Amino acid sequence: MAYPKDKIAFLYIHRESGEIAFISQSASRRVPVAQKGDFTFQSVVASKAQDLEAAKQASRTIAPAINKYTITLLGADQSSTWAATIYERFLGNGFEGVVFVDPGTLEREIDYLAPLLLDNSAMTRSCLLDTSTADQEVDEITARALEIIEKNFIHFASNDQWFTSGGKQRFGERVRYHVARNVPLEFILPAFPVKSCNPDKTLGKFPDKAEELAIRSMKIIADLVKEVYPPGVHYNIVSDGHVFSDLVGADDATVDSYGRMFREMAHDLHPGLINFFRLDDFLLDNQDEDSIAALISNTVLEHPIETKLTSSAETARRALLCLFGNDESSVRKDIQESVETRNLHHGFSRFMLEDLQEHKSCKGLPSLAAKEELCSKVGFLMLLRNRAYSAMVEWLFPLALRVSIHPHPNRGPKYGINVIHTSLLAAQRSSEEKNFHIPTPWHNAVVELADGKFMLLHSKVIRSGELSGKLACEELGSNEQLLLKRDGYTIELVRFPDGRPSHYKQIKAC
Repeated sequence: MAYPKDKIAFLYIHRESGEIAFISQSASRRVPVAQKGDFTFQSVVASKAQDLEAAKQASRTIAPAINKYTITLLGADQSSTWAATIYERFLGNGFEGVVFVDPGTLEREIDYLAPLLLDNSAMTRSCLLDTSTADQEVDEITARALEIIEKNFIHFASNDQWFTSGGKQRFGERVRYHVARNVPLEFILPAFPVKSCNPDKTLGKFPDKAEELAIRSMKIIADLVKEVYPPGVHYNIVSDGHVFSDLVGADDATVDSYGRMFREMAHDLHPGLINFFRLDDFLLDNQDEDSIAALISNTVLEHPIETKLTSSAETARRALLCLFGNDESSVRKDIQESVETRNLHHGFSRFMLEDLQEHKSCKGLPSLAAKEELCSKVGFLMLLRNRAYSAMVEWLFPLALRVSIHPHPNRGPKYGINVIHTSLLAAQRSSEEKNFHIPTPWHNAVVELADGKFMLLHSKVIRSGELSGKLACEELGSNEQLLLKRDGYTIELVRFPDGRPSHYKQIKAC
């Protein structure tokens, strides 16, 4: 089943006073909206008056349950019309709803998807709040906050378009939206899945000093923003662990443990700064078993890499692909015709050839060609799931500032970030970017240098006495070698109180 993104017309909030507080439009349809009018878009409704009134009364009667009805809306040209199905519920001082173009054969999937969009979307948290901040003050605060984010958070890739293609302006408009309502800047970061299964990269399976540095980095950004904008920053981390775990050699139970430990670490370090979500939090919670079973009944997933699955994670993956997935043939066509898509598939495949080199599903193959073929298949499946995952995040967080640990041109809607703040690092290392990622905590280990600064490196490189260990994305420069092999110091492994490895640290030799 193809993801019905083209079926979603818009999400909206409409106050009883007549003001439209929020509207998130699809790329394919522009909805003309008046700022005043009746709560069901009087300015765009072209149905019979009695039908509209019946729909209103139905919504009021069954509130707060979700009401479903069909209506006719005006097109962007103000003359054409199109049929739409509306799912709407009463909020207390207005209505929220999601509007679909006539769903047709997708009705079962749409019926499942609509409550997810209304239940999980962050739109209601901030849209209905009033503000007395003057426009000029909003603009000034927005500019100052944007400057801080630009200097401290944004990762500028080689093909960057932050300044040249309106990327900064679009990001700034989203910042202004939050500032105008005097609410924290809501960042959405799909990340922190699970540690790499390659033992040459990390110190183990669970969060360590690398994740701690990432959390500290997010707090640094929040504190800097708070100096110019008191509501500050809030982070929503949507873990992609179960989206890809069966493709990257991680058991589902390990993903669950990693997520639980990361959540506890974030809470212990900076309570309230980060919300951590899993895939099943969105797709399975508050859904009855019969609805879930009916939804995923025709969705089957391939598992080319041997891992141990859990029922909950596998069900969530199947629901993700059913609700948001693209048709495989259309993705194969995009790989053939789109350079950007082809490069992304190549990046996934190349990265997994490195990441899976010690995994039994790859290590036991007879030749490099066989390994490349396996990883190309894995890369394609990752591309399919990545599209579905991105679509889900886009619709569940329509207002958030969308950031990523992948390099992006920064023209929007996604923006690449440095997950470790520059003030914590001894050297800015970008070598991993050429192999798909900005250096991340789950693909690296940490070295704490004698001066208190840190480096993120593959563990094999750190362990190698002569620093000769090599992986595809690890080529140390002479300056980095000097930092690691500082005269009069040795490197020792530091552990947590429970014995788990935390990081390496330079210790002055006796």
